[in-house]
Amino acid sequence: MSADELVKDVLAAVADDARLPAGMAQAAWRQRTRMRIRRATATAAALAAAVTVGVITVPSLVPRDDPQVATSRIEGRIAADLGGPTPQKRVAAGRVTLTAYAVCEPSCSWYLFTHAGTGGYTGARWGWVDVAPSGRTAAVLEETLPARRIGLVDTTTGSLRRWIDLGRAGAGSVAWSPDGKRLLVTTYDHIPDLLADPAGKPDARQVRTGFAIVDVESGKATFHDLPGDPDSVGLRNDLLWSRDGSLIWEETGARQEPRKYYDLTGRPRPGPAHESASDQPAGLSPDGRRLAMGGRSGSAPFVVDVASGDTTLLEPSGDHVILQSLAWADDTHVIAWAQDRATVDSSKSRYRLVLVDVTGKQKVTPLTGWTGTLSRPNWMPVLTTEP
Repeated sequence: MSADELVKDVLAAVADDARLPAGMAQAAWRQRTRMRIRRATATAAALAAAVTVGVITVPSLVPRDDPQVATSRIEGRIAADLGGPTPQKRVAAGRVTLTAYAVCEPSCSWYLFTHAGTGGYTGARWGWVDVAPSGRTAAVLEETLPARRIGLVDTTTGSLRRWIDLGRAGAGSVAWSPDGKRLLVTTYDHIPDLLADPAGKPDARQVRTGFAIVDVESGKATFHDLPGDPDSVGLRNDLLWSRDGSLIWEETGARQEPRKYYDLTGRPRPGPAHESASDQPAGLSPDGRRLAMGGRSGSAPFVVDVASGDTTLLEPSGDHVILQSLAWADDTHVIAWAQDRATVDSSKSRYRLVLVDVTGKQKVTPLTGWTGTLSRPNWMPVLTTEP
């Protein structure tokens, strides 16, 4: 039996066994409408050289001798901000930094991590933000979506350095490629967000039309048609890069095929081994040995050893119930959304980002403060992984 077949068998077997406490299915919210995670890897060449974009130089996310940087284990390399319901100071663990976030109540206000002064999150009137693997350049869309141009912001100062004109409106989201040289723009024919009709009827125009691949250095954009699922009318249906940047994918919501992959012209392609089986933003660990999974609706997240098929339920003791695995901080730690165990059976609860050791006793380290008492988290993290 191949490793892929072993993983599929394990996922089918564990899906009904890892149940969360009552009320958890209602507490978790759909990642397709509210969640987007920056995951980035890079080639050996990209590790050795800075990426230059016009007058913008993109150095490393943090200096290589910075004690915040981890390679294979955390060992205290953590920056947390537990002081309020949303972060004000830098949040990071291992090779992952919270580079931006949006507070959505219900419209979204964006906050970008800038290095000027003491280094914190600064509010800005953008419609979408994504940060390059270096952490030094943010790609932004104007507040009114869909947009016709992409801004490049120097996160050292927070200043806008350059516009890339797409030639036409349509940009609803933008995502940096793992090598930091390209941008993936998901295009829509109207505002790609929540239902526009107060009565709850979907706006038929809120459908994905396709995507564009943008070469950052030249500013050239190549558009491709790739209509969204008709069932996603009124919802976001954004596209993301594969780990190596050779493919793009979308979340399907299906158990057997949680991610659907395409080549860079929009033609369907088989997904990468293991990676395509994950229904969690974290996906495959950096060393390729562990796969983050969530099972069926209402089931606890878990981790699968892709070689042996052994599973580890993310069920730490203490105050935190793990909801969703967001990003791998290193090979054995994931950044996750957690819920306050004391209110797990309530219609409203508190939420925070935490770091979870997926081995041993599953130590949990809080990274942000608790939100207010809510039916679901009201802010969306953008987590950027250093190459």
